[in-house]
Amino acid sequence: MARRSSVIDVRVSRRVLWVGGDAYPLHNIARARQFQLLPPKRARVIIRFVRQVIGLLVATALLGSLLGSGANQETTKNVIGVVALVLFAASLYRLVKRLQMRTVYQLIIETSSSSNTAVVSHDAQQVGNLIQLIMEAIDNPLAEFALQVENVHIGDQINQYGDHNTGKKVSL
Repeated sequence: MARRSSVIDVRVSRRVLWVGGDAYPLHNIARARQFQLLPPKRARVIIRFVRQVIGLLVATALLGSLLGSGANQETTKNVIGVVALVLFAASLYRLVKRLQMRTVYQLIIETSSSSNTAVVSHDAQQVGNLIQLIMEAIDNPLAEFALQVENVHIGDQINQYGDHNTGKKVSL
């Protein structure tokens, strides 16, 4: 999962909730809730890494023994060794990235027609405060606020609503 972050503006002005460039009329909001995405379990991540390394070692040893000996086979064995090292480095990189993952909290805005993830943050309290402010703004027609929130982008973006279908945008 690719993760990057940016700062977005969240504000209520003239009975409209603005999250970045998205607008939600307050009278259309049926519910705002928080959802928690947990990182993968550490034990499972480590077990997967160990299995990958064992499989890589077995495949490398099997290929090395099938080649036998000779001048041309030595070059091929060296190439197999380099490929095995590259695959090991990639597995190690994935292990480190997955072990560094943190819990993220989503602010989900539910309207009469759909449910949208408006903000994704590492700070549960910040998302909880946003929910409180939004619900107070729904109850109070004069309420207005503006904040800046660090929004975490996770994975790919898929938009398949009506005429604005952009398909899948893969994050880097």
